[in-house]
Amino acid sequence: MHPKRTNGTSVRRRRRLAAVAALAAVSLVLTACGSSSPSKVASSSTSSTSGSGSSASSGPPIPMNLEIYSGSYYTWLAYLASAKGFFAKNGITANVVPITGGGPVAFAALANGGADVAMGDLSLAGPLLEHGVGLTAVSGAVAAAWELVAPKGSTVPTTFPASIKALQGQPVGVVSLGSSSYQYLQQLAIASGIGPTGVQYTALGGLVANAVSALGAHRVAAAMVSPDAAYYLVNDLGDKLVYNLNSSSALQSAGGLLASTVQKSDGFMWARNGWLSAYPGAAAKFQRSMEEADVWMHNPANLTTVISLLSAEHDLATFEQGAGAAKFFAYALPYIISYAPPNSASIYMHFWVKTGLLAKSLPTSQWYSSSIPSSASQVVAAVKAAGQGSLGNSA
Repeated sequence: MHPKRTNGTSVRRRRRLAAVAALAAVSLVLTACGSSSPSKVASSSTSSTSGSGSSASSGPPIPMNLEIYSGSYYTWLAYLASAKGFFAKNGITANVVPITGGGPVAFAALANGGADVAMGDLSLAGPLLEHGVGLTAVSGAVAAAWELVAPKGSTVPTTFPASIKALQGQPVGVVSLGSSSYQYLQQLAIASGIGPTGVQYTALGGLVANAVSALGAHRVAAAMVSPDAAYYLVNDLGDKLVYNLNSSSALQSAGGLLASTVQKSDGFMWARNGWLSAYPGAAAKFQRSMEEADVWMHNPANLTTVISLLSAEHDLATFEQGAGAAKFFAYALPYIISYAPPNSASIYMHFWVKTGLLAKSLPTSQWYSSSIPSSASQVVAAVKAAGQGSLGNSA
């Protein structure tokens, strides 16, 4: 048992909740129904990383409804591609739709045709694909996984498997039962030896404020949170990082299924196949725009401009603004990528099938664009080939 906070500490915690109330979790499970023809998409996007800038922007402008997660770095890259005019330059007229409901809202809109492009992982897209909804991953977006954080002063160890064994029988926060945060925690419990029912899974909902409150009041012994939330909890509130699913060494220490995800990415931009079929050049133009925004964003010379753009449109959470913005941006920037490391698609399809989230493996050729770059160097090469080398030399 943990001692309760004093009233003063509780008040300070409550005051800080407002700083993160707009953040929503991106990785909830969603299922819906629909149909389209994914086989047409791969051919339409094959040439997106070659050729000149003029070929990518030829033809009449392509309309696109693009969803971004307000206050979350998950869609920084797509937002900046719009704000800096990369979409427009490449022939896409982007209607940016900010949402705060997280992945379920975004993917419901993809399923019903209310949106054309949204960001998410296979825990969101996979169930839709199984039900016949036509979606294709057309670009990388962010490479980030969950982090397990315990309250300030916790005695939970920070080495695996002791960190997870110390939580046996205790309530541990996840976004919701069945969500990707739940699935990852279950895999950690299995790998540690306490088994899938070794902890009490406690649904906290998508708002980071809920995790802040639950940890501050010691209603949970730990909570699975996104990296930006973990940054706030650890750096600003003094909570304790006990396991980081973004760490290669941490994943390797767990072994098995978790170790298979080392240096892989599951965060893609997903396009509705109906939109891609209606506009045959859309995948190539979208991909080119993301690549150019990627190189521009990672250019140190643009640091101040990038932060200003994100702040102006409230795409930085309150706690990430002001004097701490540059420090947080430096922390988050390596996660923002328009590429996906080799075999990421097949590895994560296998991962979600093994966890039981998906019933069977779906061939990547049915839902993953083969033209997504697999490294930063490929992104830079594509941008230079398009005649945009002045944007920067690193991605």
